[in-house]
Amino acid sequence: MPAILNPRFELIGSRTLGASALTPKGGVVDVAKAGTRGVIGALLAAEAGEDAWLLRDAASPPDASAGDGRVWLQTSGTTGKPKWAGYSVAHLAARIAAGKGERARWLLTYNPGAFAGVQVILSAMMGGHVLVAPAPGAPVSEMARIAASTGVTHVSGTPTFWRAFLMALGDAPLSLRSITLGGEAVDQPLLDSLKHRFPQAALRHIYATTEVGTVFSVSDGRAGFPRDWLYQPLNGLKLTLSADDTLRVENPKASGMAQNQVWDTGDVVELSGDRVLFKGRMDAMVNVGGVKVFPETVEAHLLALPFVQDVRVTPKPNPITGHVLTADIVLKPFSGEVEPKIKAHLAELPRAARPASLRFVDTLDIGATGKKLRAV
Repeated sequence: MPAILNPRFELIGSRTLGASALTPKGGVVDVAKAGTRGVIGALLAAEAGEDAWLLRDAASPPDASAGDGRVWLQTSGTTGKPKWAGYSVAHLAARIAAGKGERARWLLTYNPGAFAGVQVILSAMMGGHVLVAPAPGAPVSEMARIAASTGVTHVSGTPTFWRAFLMALGDAPLSLRSITLGGEAVDQPLLDSLKHRFPQAALRHIYATTEVGTVFSVSDGRAGFPRDWLYQPLNGLKLTLSADDTLRVENPKASGMAQNQVWDTGDVVELSGDRVLFKGRMDAMVNVGGVKVFPETVEAHLLALPFVQDVRVTPKPNPITGHVLTADIVLKPFSGEVEPKIKAHLAELPRAARPASLRFVDTLDIGATGKKLRAV
């Protein structure tokens, strides 16, 4: 494997740093304090054979060290309490091309200590590109301003990030060459909007987890993934369905899952023609009057409306039905009076899936992973 730090690499944050100014640092790295530069140091230390733990919250790192130069990442906690997963640098960089060709400018939208953030950092490091790293916790509006002012060419983010980014960017001049989405289910209206706004950009969405690593990448401009990928070898893995229609990854090669032959992702899918579409997470399913409802499915239904920029559907306890749904909706500018149209559109859903209340907001809160916050 080629060295992960290409001499052409530059980091633009509070100041510009070339490759020669970056030094290895193993052990426990507090990402909140060390930032992107600290994560880069941890990657370099792991490449040299020293373990490094990227600490993103107050959890303690595992007592045992593999002793073979691993980067230890914390999971997002989507499926429960955050856990630690250790990776060799070779595994993390396995699908990243070494530096050659035209130089790119990557915008870091993820937490640098998250799996997706590490992938973006390595892409810039190995490619000899420029990494533009906004200040920790920067709002999406600030990221849009930085992207336009620095002329970034490559951006990776969650669907929630991209919806907010498109609205914040407006008509500001920006020509992207590469767009990547991950971390959440991707809906067709968002893919269509990105293609319209950046027609020259290569567009792909990646399915990955911290526990498994990158599973697959879709680049055909359609939501979900091809049905014929199921039960067939795919990047050394096999995708299958459980009895509950959750997506499973069998015989994974990722080092973070060395002891697991089958990983149930908890993502519920449905077969639709030649596609496999994501309905929502099993642990997010809500019982409304005895009917199972996925908030993400209701969100996807609302996002099909041309004047809806983003939406968050959350459950609220109810003494009669167990739960009811509420919807926070971000409208696109100059939408006018749309509430009757929204209610008519929701009438197409089963009664249990219709939010009992609608609230119109300017923005949705986004967590450190770039996903919309769903805490109630």
